[in-house]
Amino acid sequence: MTTSLDSRPAGSPLGAAAAALRQFWRPFLLIQMGAVLLALAFRASPAFRAACATAAGWKAAGGLPFAAATVAVAGGLLPELAKLVALGRRTVAGRGGEIAFNTAFFAVNGVVVDLLYSGEARLFGSGGDVATIVKKVAFDQFVFTPSWLVVIVLLFLWRQRGFSWAATRPALERGFYRQRVVPLLLPDWLFWIPLVSVIYALPVTLQFLMFIPALAAWSLIMVFIADRA
Repeated sequence: MTTSLDSRPAGSPLGAAAAALRQFWRPFLLIQMGAVLLALAFRASPAFRAACATAAGWKAAGGLPFAAATVAVAGGLLPELAKLVALGRRTVAGRGGEIAFNTAFFAVNGVVVDLLYSGEARLFGSGGDVATIVKKVAFDQFVFTPSWLVVIVLLFLWRQRGFSWAATRPALERGFYRQRVVPLLLPDWLFWIPLVSVIYALPVTLQFLMFIPALAAWSLIMVFIADRA
């Protein structure tokens, strides 16, 4: 099969990333526009700001357990529900362990991202000025994300290979990052850089709340990318 946007073979890392982007650029753009509209509503509507303040209060009261539970639902369970509705019961038959693993992973991911946002607020400040937003976006997408994606890929490879380190280790040979991480990193940047720019423009107390629906949308897209693959 050919070809990607740069005429590389479809099996190359850039070819795989380009194929995903060609198919999903419309929902990417739609979700990013939705995030912008939510941010504008926050600025313009006192009623919406009051609702956000209530939700921020729930988040503050719930702490890290709230972060774990909400992201587990948004990233782990909601995509499975979407598959169940779209594809029928066969999507969950015999997959209890896999679904449990995915849900547990996203619970941990929620804690990690919540700590990331609070840590960035301490490191770069809590202002919504352009300089602060740029610093946070750069750290998020070019320091944290490339590193965290390695952990994600390793965990899911380990699961796919029967939780066997011996079976997983051969995948870590030369070319691991290029072949397995880069195809995720490029769509991730195009999806998340505009979104986290909007997220970091909001008050710190609301940033994680904006992340939750964005992650849910991203996870739904990833379900269909994975099914196609």
